[in-house]
Formats: sequence, structure tokens, C-alpha cells
Amino acid sequence: MIPKTLLLATAAGLAMTGAAAAQGGAGTGSAFGCTGLERAEPLAALEGRDGIFYRLNLDMRNNHALSPKTAEMIGAISAALAARGTTLIYVPVPTKSLAMPEELPDTVAGYGFDLKVAETVWHDFLGKLEAQGVTTVDSMTAMRGVEEPAFLATDFHWSPEGARAVAEAVAETIRQNPAYDGIEKTDYRTEIGEMHQRFSTMRNMLQPYCASSIPRVEMPWFETTAQGNSDTSGGIFASESAGPPIALTGTSMSAEADFHFEGFLADAADAAVADYAITGGNQFGGITSYLLSEDYHDNPPAFVVWENPVYNNLGEFGETPLRELTAAAANTCTPLETTNPEPARLVAEIGADALPRDGYVRVDTGAPTGRQAEFTFTDADGVEVSATISRPSRWDATRWFYQYAAPLWSEELASVRVDLDRPARDGARLELCTTKETQS
Repeated sequence: MIPKTLLLATAAGLAMTGAAAAQGGAGTGSAFGCTGLERAEPLAALEGRDGIFYRLNLDMRNNHALSPKTAEMIGAISAALAARGTTLIYVPVPTKSLAMPEELPDTVAGYGFDLKVAETVWHDFLGKLEAQGVTTVDSMTAMRGVEEPAFLATDFHWSPEGARAVAEAVAETIRQNPAYDGIEKTDYRTEIGEMHQRFSTMRNMLQPYCASSIPRVEMPWFETTAQGNSDTSGGIFASESAGPPIALTGTSMSAEADFHFEGFLADAADAAVADYAITGGNQFGGITSYLLSEDYHDNPPAFVVWENPVYNNLGEFGETPLRELTAAAANTCTPLETTNPEPARLVAEIGADALPRDGYVRVDTGAPTGRQAEFTFTDADGVEVSATISRPSRWDATRWFYQYAAPLWSEELASVRVDLDRPARDGARLELCTTKETQS
């Protein structure tokens, strides 16, 4: 897996406030002649003050789901990483309404939004994770401290000013960790460049409902470069043989060069950052692609930063993705005697005495090219139970797939078969994995 770098790439920052004043204090009328925004298809919205627009659905939510079980499983991932010497830093990105409450229109109460409730839920969200031993960053408080808008006025992404504020908060968290003293330090300098416009899908959806042009997304380019004799042979991250000091995973907030989160983080932390975030990967694309990569497998970093908008529910897809992340983070597996009867099929004879119910079967396909693996557990009577793990098209293909045994396991287990979406490479095999020693 090849991370994005900042050596030659530039990134962007924000300079956008609307040319016109937005909705008045009474919350009536529109500075841009907008009508019917609350019923707009496919993206309903509200016009706030100073040309700031909010999504009616996601930005007006008071509650963001995080069940006790999900928090516990994030804690297990954190513990598994810690066992390999890596600290997980979870960075939830707040909604625009939480980051920029002063620009909200007065009409939000009519849509069920209560700022005090939303703030309480936010802190409770962080508290649940911290109670499970997960290091978190209060990005809401960080974003409220910026002078310019923390989010793009007519888009759902954070602005470079907002990204910089969060990067500085993450860097401060990293600096306070004892592991920071042991990582390679690199001096960076960030410089501002020329202005440019960024296309905004949200703005494009809302403009037909407004008589006047709503604010375009305009921002300057930013560039972060290493200074002096710093080693930049691998990009902006340091010695690859030891793993990067900081691995960044997440969504388009971290992946898109326009927001320059990677560069701001490297500058603020005085440490190299390898960016594995994926645009369109949602809550699991970046972190799964990275923890299932050869980069992590061979050279774990000192810190993994996992950025994820708070409205991306970590429990949306059940336990499966979280279980796989836990096993991948632990990376404690032993090979099974494996046959390869067909090009894309691997089989191992294994009984319930060897594979515990809470264990995992890992398939090593031999190369990071796999997008699907179907696991079939067969008992002594020939009864088969199957489950399939797939990698969406925007995610990176992976060499490994981990199947949690419990949903398929039986006391009469006799064998495990894995069918791949492409032929197995040399060295492909099935393996038995456990995470018991890393779970609380």
C-alpha cells in the first residue's frame, strides 16, 4: 500500500465567507433568494448566518450512535495495537452545527436540534471511548477556537483552518504521549500559496434553489516541506524500516489535499506522517486498508490517527469490520497445513479443539490484490456454513482477510475452505489467529 505524500503535492486552505450577509437574526428570509431548501432533493439544507449552509439531516442531529458494545470493541482494537507498540488516537469530526453554532439559523429548534443536548452527547461519546482506554481528541472544542469558518460555507467538509486546528490538537495529544520521545523528529515548514476554487457537490445541489449565487468554495494552496537535513526519501514520513512515526487514516477530510490535514499534522507534531486516508471510504475504508496492508503488518507505526466524522456510525455494519480490525491489529497468527486444490481455493483440516470459538481464521492470499474471500466451515456431517468478506471498490485490495470463527463455528468442525476472487499466489495459506491476550 503506497501512502500519499506531501513532497511535491500542495494542499488547500479556506478563505470563504459569503459576499452577502446571510439570514437575519430572526431566521427569516434569505440573503441569496433561497426557497425550499428544507425540502431540497437529494440534499435538504438550512441557510444560516454569514452565508453558511447546514445539511438538514446530518448537521441537525442531536445524537450520534455509539453503543457500549461498539465502544468496547474500539477499545479492543486500541489494546491490540498497543500490544504491538502502537497508540491509537481516535479523532471524531463534529458536525458543522457543533463546530459553528453561532452561524446557525434561529429556526433549528423547529427541526429538533438542541445545541446543549448535542454538546452533552458529544462529550458522552468521547467519554465512552476513553472509558475503554481509547485516546481521543476533542475536535469540536479545537474547531470552535478558529477565527475563520471551521467548515466550508457551502460544503460539508472542514476548512483548512478547521483542519489545522484539529491537527494541532492531535499533535498536542501525541506530544503528551510517552512514546513521542522515542520517535524520529523532523522540522517542517508550511507556506501559503495562491487562491483557487474547489468544486462542491453540496453547493451544486443547493444552487438551483437560490436566485443569487451562493458562496463558492475558494481557498489558498498550502505546501508543507521538511527543512534542513531531514530525511524525505520516502515522502514526508521518516525511516520506512521502522515504520512511520504517525500513520493517518480516515475519510476525505484527511485524504483530500485541499484541506492539508496531513501537512498541518506533520508541521505541528514535528514528525513525519504517512497518509492512508481514503476519499469515499466512509468510517472503515482507510483504517481497514491500512491495518490489512503490508506496511502495517511489517512496520507498525508509533501512532495511528483514525479520523472519522461523528455521524459515521461505527456500529453500522455490526461486529464484522470491528472484529477484523482487532485481529489485524494484533497480528498474532500461526499457519495451518493448507492445500490448494483449485487456483482460487485454499483448504485446511481443522477441528474445534484446535480452532476456538472466539478465534479467527486468516487467509494469506500471497499478494495485496484480493477483494473478496468466502469462508466455509464444514462439520463432520458435511454441513456447511459460509460468510463472505468483501473490500469495496474505493478501498485498497488486501493480502489478508480475517474471519471471526464464532458465527460459523460448531463443536463438530472438521475443515475450513476459503474461495478467493482471484487465484492465490505463491505462499498462500490459512492461519489460526487469536486476540484473547490483548482483550480486556
